[in-house]
Amino acid sequence: MVFGTRRYPWRTFIFLVAAGTLTGPLVIPYFLGLEAIAPGPQPPESLRSLILSGLYQNLMFLVPGTAIGLLVAPKIGLGAPYLESWLDGAPRPAHPLSSIVRPALFWATVTAIIAFAIDGFFRSALGVTTPAPEIHARIAVSWWRTGLASLWAPWAEETFDRLFLLSLLAWLGMKLFRVSANRHGRWIALWIANIATALFFGWYHISNEELFVDPVPLMVALS
Repeated sequence: MVFGTRRYPWRTFIFLVAAGTLTGPLVIPYFLGLEAIAPGPQPPESLRSLILSGLYQNLMFLVPGTAIGLLVAPKIGLGAPYLESWLDGAPRPAHPLSSIVRPALFWATVTAIIAFAIDGFFRSALGVTTPAPEIHARIAVSWWRTGLASLWAPWAEETFDRLFLLSLLAWLGMKLFRVSANRHGRWIALWIANIATALFFGWYHISNEELFVDPVPLMVALS
């Protein structure tokens, strides 16, 4: 399959889908740890059922998400250029992989600081004591369980949320408002897509909070 002068990166597609799907079972120990400390009884489910349902759900989202993301993202200067270069023989990116390590570490640190600061504000100023599983706050779950889950998130969640959803929303915004050639308009479209993706990310993680309090208070949901 060829799109213009660019061949579709099938090997990158297979790699991302496989990585996001096969690391799915690593989330199960974390999920079982949350269920074990939840105040209410949880419906019993076999390990086999958890594994199979997790694999199916990952495939259901990752196959179309990765396929569309790898098609749309390069149109707006995003995508997976290093993987495509290594796996599909695409042109090598202008900057080496090492050039993104420092910015990635910087923004990961900034994001973590902001997340803990927001949690501290809600806890101290607003009296919110609900557990915050996503930042491992106020939950008696072993760190190794969280560590295993974190090996799945960069593949499945980032592929679906960033490569697919953020890229698609930004591309649609640029097409809709015809701002692809306008630097300011491009950044506005990217930031709107980024915020929308972040809200979506928070929305589908509310189920973790629902293990401890139902309904989840609006203030907690917004945080």
